[in-house]
Amino acid sequence: MAYGTTDSPGEEQSQGNNIQTAPNDQTAQARGSESPSPNHDEENPLLDSDQTSQKVASISSIIAVLLLGEFISNADATIIMAAAGPIASQFNRLHDANWLSTAYTLGSCASQPIYGKLSDIYGRKPLLLVSYFLLALGCVICGIGQVMPIVILGRIISGMGGAGIMAMSAIIITDIVPKRDVASWRAYVNIAMTLGRSVGGPIGGWLTDTIGWRWLFLLQAPFLGLASLLVVIFLQGLHTHKTSAQPDKNISPIRRVDFLGTGVLAVSIVAIILLFDRGGQAFLWLSGYALGLALTGILALTLFVYVENHVAPEPIFDLRIFRDPNIIPSYLIGGLQTSAQVGMMFTVPLYFQVMTGTTSTVAGAHLVPAVVGNTIGGLLAGAFIRRTGRYKPVLIAAGIAASVSYVLQFYLWNGHTGFWGSLYIVPGGMGTAFAAAAAFVSMTSFLEPVDIAMATGGYILFSTFSVTAGVTATNTVLGITFKRDMEQGLKGLPDKEEIIRRAMSDTSYIAGLTGRVRDIVLQSYLSGLRGTYIISFASSIAGSLIAWTVRDCHLD
Repeated sequence: MAYGTTDSPGEEQSQGNNIQTAPNDQTAQARGSESPSPNHDEENPLLDSDQTSQKVASISSIIAVLLLGEFISNADATIIMAAAGPIASQFNRLHDANWLSTAYTLGSCASQPIYGKLSDIYGRKPLLLVSYFLLALGCVICGIGQVMPIVILGRIISGMGGAGIMAMSAIIITDIVPKRDVASWRAYVNIAMTLGRSVGGPIGGWLTDTIGWRWLFLLQAPFLGLASLLVVIFLQGLHTHKTSAQPDKNISPIRRVDFLGTGVLAVSIVAIILLFDRGGQAFLWLSGYALGLALTGILALTLFVYVENHVAPEPIFDLRIFRDPNIIPSYLIGGLQTSAQVGMMFTVPLYFQVMTGTTSTVAGAHLVPAVVGNTIGGLLAGAFIRRTGRYKPVLIAAGIAASVSYVLQFYLWNGHTGFWGSLYIVPGGMGTAFAAAAAFVSMTSFLEPVDIAMATGGYILFSTFSVTAGVTATNTVLGITFKRDMEQGLKGLPDKEEIIRRAMSDTSYIAGLTGRVRDIVLQSYLSGLRGTYIISFASSIAGSLIAWTVRDCHLD
């Protein structure tokens, strides 16, 4: 597939590709064609319109291919939620069920930073195909695994593939789309991601109940094969930017990879993720395990900084980009808002299951308004940025919009919420979509093209880590407040400790309680939920405050 380029001065060429998509380009011609005369466009007024339509169609076909991979990888990330119990139970390892989701997170976060640099060295399309292969391989290993450790290994490999799909999709879009249009196109990617995460759980539960959990994974392989075939067919002509310091041609590409920095960073990420993910569950926060993981993470991160600054000839993540405007604020805004919504999405089903006694399916359906908010917010943010070329107002509005949901939940979700009450979470979804669209554009606005892939990998890593942080913070606040209030309310009852222990571990036990004990337990749980709304509210408002520090510019 051949794409056109532009030689028009002042217009930004598409990053990393030979496709130019600027809508106001007046001199775009196919590469290798004859140079037009000065008045060529005036004599052929329909030429530019035809070429622009072709370019938009080319971008649409590429992004449509990327959407399929994003949908599958995000569905795979959540499909395990409904199946974790049955899978672990089959191997008599129910106490290890959480490792099925933790393993995916570890694989994703540990491998995320390397994709940007590897795609600069080897190209975007090869790395995207490798990502599809890893996700498919992990799914097959899970599907045929005969012992729990093998299934966990499969989840780690799947996480590595899912990380690559997320990173390469984001990088490719910045390669082929002008900065002003990035938010518009990423809105569709965010919709695909949200839909994938939303349907993953229900599909996982349904397949587990009907044909068995192994088919959750095995059925993904053919679809990933189809996605790979579409990549080969449609993603032609993708080229990366050359680095500013050109390497010696006699040096093989593999020697350019910063293996030391990659390994040290992976150790740091794994230690920190394990601390946040398992802390308070597998071990106490104030324990030797927690202290060991914290020290390992900090020391490995410190060593990584030294390696990148003084040892690596081509750093896997060049820390100098943090001196560029908007990098740190964009990372923080995206991470804070992601953490806020993840906390909300974690508690909404629990609220309806515990407080109103609905089934898991009905409780999960109450998340749909947040998905609708994500969709609407992404489209609105993309349209605003495309029309005005400004992103800072969207970043400021993101946290304010999202905070509306948490205020409504705090004051109005009192245990008797119906369908219309569940619509209170729509602003939360919209705010997250605002932040996701505008923070990504803000991050790339002042970057040199050669740094965008690397910065994108860091942005996605921070967002992925924010998911774990959001769940951990929410779960911790909910558990501490719930237990504290029950201890106060049930004081004097002879079986207080047993009630608290069972109430904190089994929602069906709460549903069977009656009388005064039930009222106290429900009120205590509601108090814990309100604490989580405060956490999400604070995160969103902090994001809006940080947004005021972002340097705005008018995108071309």
